Amino acid sequence: MKDRLMFQNAPHVRQSESVVTIMSGVLFALLPIYLMSLFYYGARSLVLGICGAFFCCAFSAIGSLLLHEKPVPDLTPIITGLIIPLLMPADIPYYVVISACAVAIFVVKLPFGGTGSNLFNPAAVGFASVAICWPELVFRYPATMQAIEIFGESTAKIAQSPAYSLSFGAVPDYNVLDMLLGSAPGPMGATNILVVAACGIFLIVKKAVNWITPVSFLVPYALLCLAFPRISCSSFDALCFELFSGTIIFGAFFMLTEPVTSPKRDFGKLLAGISSAIVVFLFRYFGEFEIGFASALIVMNVFSPVFDAVCENILHAFRHKDSIIATFKSDKVRKKLSDNQDIKAEEIKEEPVSEDEQEKNAEVIEEIDLSEKEESGEEAVQ
Repeated sequence: MKDRLMFQNAPHVRQSESVVTIMSGVLFALLPIYLMSLFYYGARSLVLGICGAFFCCAFSAIGSLLLHEKPVPDLTPIITGLIIPLLMPADIPYYVVISACAVAIFVVKLPFGGTGSNLFNPAAVGFASVAICWPELVFRYPATMQAIEIFGESTAKIAQSPAYSLSFGAVPDYNVLDMLLGSAPGPMGATNILVVAACGIFLIVKKAVNWITPVSFLVPYALLCLAFPRISCSSFDALCFELFSGTIIFGAFFMLTEPVTSPKRDFGKLLAGISSAIVVFLFRYFGEFEIGFASALIVMNVFSPVFDAVCENILHAFRHKDSIIATFKSDKVRKKLSDNQDIKAEEIKEEPVSEDEQEKNAEVIEEIDLSEKEESGEEAVQ
């Protein structure tokens, strides 16, 4: 049957924004980050991005053919393919990026129904899978300002990242300005903090993402870093090292705000941001890998429906607070009346009887007994 019913989420609210318009804003925000990667590491960073976008689109098309579905012309595979290389070093082998893209599409997106139905962030799961399989490649960062070979084995000089130093409780060898400008080694898309933050603000201004999610994540995370520092230096430097190392800023704007895996209500986004800050903090402090954002994000994706349910219950209680209060008051009045009736009944049962009443009751009982005896004697004579 060609004309068959399809069960899908109804678009109850119509607005000008669509998946294509939102993803196009994210795409434009990622371009400056790739340009800075080109400046620091050469053309290999651009080739890695093209490789990730191409293979994510190819895997999505293959999945649609296997499922006998018409391919959906959206930009989500391109965005996923562009984000995955930005989480890795600039000299990462191409097969690692392709493997991460395959996991993101074939394991995360297609089994759950494709775009808009995935439970986990595809880029986070793809990155976490290759980080477990090839940690010696994923967490090996080349020094900046050197052109890396586009093809073949890289001969770039390897440097120690600030996140790696923090994982051992050591003060990084770079200052805060180096981390702001991208001179410190690390994931090729997360080192230049000024550019990443500017692109994140662009997404907020264009309303491609909600400002509540990154703010509710970054503020509690900063407070936790101030309360529990890992290194012995000034509080300001320790805070900057914690915020600017790894993928904290990049993930807050480009991964935590994904519309599919994040809560839908503003209050749910607030709860998710605060909870994610706590989980990321724990992963970075006690985790095995120096970058725990992706792993923590996967854990928090599971609880997004819980945050939505809590938010809906709170909104329902707020909208119907008058009826709830009236029902509570009526129940309270009924309970009070029933309690008063029980008290009166107990008082009646326990009320003491006077001596006159006891004598009267005794006389009445004697008269009843005499009358019964007389009636029984008359019956016997007859």
